[in-house]
Amino acid sequence: MESWNLWLFSLVNAGAEPPAALLVVARWTAEWVIFAVALGMGLGWVYGRRPFRASLMTAALAAGLGLAINQAIGLLWYHPRPFEMGVGHQFLPHGLETSFPSDHVTVLWALAFSLAGARATRPWGVVVGLLGVAVAWSRVYLGVHFPFDMLGSLVVGVVSAAILRALTPFVAARLLPPIERLYEGTLRLLRLPRWLFPPR
Repeated sequence: MESWNLWLFSLVNAGAEPPAALLVVARWTAEWVIFAVALGMGLGWVYGRRPFRASLMTAALAAGLGLAINQAIGLLWYHPRPFEMGVGHQFLPHGLETSFPSDHVTVLWALAFSLAGARATRPWGVVVGLLGVAVAWSRVYLGVHFPFDMLGSLVVGVVSAAILRALTPFVAARLLPPIERLYEGTLRLLRLPRWLFPPR
């Protein structure tokens, strides 16, 4: 398995002198796409109606579960990153921590599969899933992950989304109402303009 992982890594990882423009795109994708998705979900909460908000909340919980599963995997098994093993070329600074699975990609794919499972947010799920593919490529290209890390993220994302999908009725009935009340109370407390944060 490790030989396949290293071979696939060698196919995707950037060379010693990659094109400058492609390097900029890869770095931006690796670091900032996840924040753009978070911003999009925030806007979706502000302007979406209740079914949309319920789906967003379920997806956020799926992402959180995915990160928790990743932490458990990391505690049980440490896999070094490519630069720790002295293979490939690294173009993105990163600390020494287990590479398997990728937290960034796990979050994106947990969100994607969860959003795609609900009619209200299905198009969003497809977009986030494609962004997850781009982030997976970029982090291997930049030398901070292996391809099998992304496969692990895919499995964790699917499992997390499936678990939370089964809990969607509970989320919509029990968790969403108090969160909406807290949100509305915060808007009133801060006296934020209602034209910018319309009630739903």
